Amino acid sequence: MGKSNRAEVTARAAEMRAAQARKERQQKQMIAAAVAVVVVIIAVAVGFAISNNAKTNGTAGSTGTGAGSAFIAKVTAIPAATFDAAGAPTDANAVPQKVQGGEVLTADGKPRMIYVGAEFCPYCASERWAIVAALSRFGTFEGLAPTRSATNDGNIPTVTFTESTYTSDYLTFNAWETKDREFKPLQTLPADVDALFKKHNPQGGIPWTFYGTHELPGSGIPLDPFLKHTGDDGWNEIAAQMETGAGDLGKSVDASANMISAQVCQLTGGQPANVCTSPGVTAAAALVQK
Repeated sequence: MGKSNRAEVTARAAEMRAAQARKERQQKQMIAAAVAVVVVIIAVAVGFAISNNAKTNGTAGSTGTGAGSAFIAKVTAIPAATFDAAGAPTDANAVPQKVQGGEVLTADGKPRMIYVGAEFCPYCASERWAIVAALSRFGTFEGLAPTRSATNDGNIPTVTFTESTYTSDYLTFNAWETKDREFKPLQTLPADVDALFKKHNPQGGIPWTFYGTHELPGSGIPLDPFLKHTGDDGWNEIAAQMETGAGDLGKSVDASANMISAQVCQLTGGQPANVCTSPGVTAAAALVQK
């Protein structure tokens, strides 16, 4: 009996050790599986953060939204009645300054208008809305793309001129964006433009809009209203206000566009007549510095 009992005890002990070993293996497997799940969750979170950061802080043309570019069609086709209702700008900063010794620049047999800005710049962001609206009355843009000013500099929805071209029977328009949203070099000014920029704008401030005879350093549009439209639908909100001339910024942007149009009309000799003799442009023309 003693030998039999010892054998049974030994067998039970072996079974208990085997059961314990199986339990430990199961626990290790469960821990490993849990760790794997956590790793996957962290990887997904990091990937989402990187993706979101790229959208928000990206380079030229990145927007951080699926808003697309449909809003551009509205900005380039503001109704004439809306421009006329906006009239002349009330902010003196929107009026280009007379350039001492300035003269009309020409390119391709047409008067030339120059813009120098950067994608990170919030004042450039606001001014581009008016430039696009105004110049669309004289010609056609291609390649405009949505972007924002830098995240830490307003994050204002706007468009970029980086890949754009402009065609007009009346005017040559050249634009450069010198840095992207992350303050990295983007486009280099050609020698002739760089010389004009340094001569007439020695402080190097942007945006800088140059008509040869006149210049507009900075933007003539109040910035604060734009800061209320930095959400994913900001582009559409701004475009809708410009289309109607209503809201907290529609009229000011359209009035600034009238000022730009009046300055261009001085270069083109009043052409096209339907634009240059319109009530909104005529009102702004009274402010053109002689």
